Amino acid sequence: MRALLFDFDGVLIKSMEIHYQAWCRALKEYGMEMKGPEELFMLEGQGAKTVADQLTQKLGLSPEEVLDIVDKKHAYYQEMKSIEIYPGLLDVLRWARDQGLRMGVVTGGNRARVTSTLAGFDLLNFFSALVTSDDVDETKPSPVPYLQAAMKLGMEPQQCMVIENAPLGIRSGKTAGMTVVAITTTLKSCRLREADMIVNDFKGLLALLKERCQ
Repeated sequence: MRALLFDFDGVLIKSMEIHYQAWCRALKEYGMEMKGPEELFMLEGQGAKTVADQLTQKLGLSPEEVLDIVDKKHAYYQEMKSIEIYPGLLDVLRWARDQGLRMGVVTGGNRARVTSTLAGFDLLNFFSALVTSDDVDETKPSPVPYLQAAMKLGMEPQQCMVIENAPLGIRSGKTAGMTVVAITTTLKSCRLREADMIVNDFKGLLALLKERCQ
């Protein structure tokens, strides 16, 4: 292992709960209610337009209406945004940096939001590669985002470990030929079984990384 590739929402940033609330408000304007947070969390990793298409596929909406929902969702997210980083994250990032591991972020979020959020938490300098939905034609579960991140870091896929919290991201990393560790920040472990390993929090992740680097 020479590189760590992190998902963003639900891994680096505790934001999925806010995303869920924003989607609920946007969809409600079109008479739709979500079944619960897990419905969204299982779709995480794709771009917002793809998520909207899947959430609204039974409504028969026009492309313009779907885009309107996406715009409303983004606006509500900005309005409600009250996010934080997960306990223990900085310990993992500092340890990895001290070990000389290269790090990157691979996300279905857009570059402007991701970059500004990382900068706001003073995290941007930890990462040498950033792959967002603006950078690829295929988002997760395609392997393309993770393969592009490995290429940016100058690494082979087998040298990379992926940290994910959702099935589509796990599938993306696995299909890319990488080792995947799932963290149960948003979904129960039973939803994350495709991962090579599962940890409950960043304390558990740090212990796992130290063990594998012995």
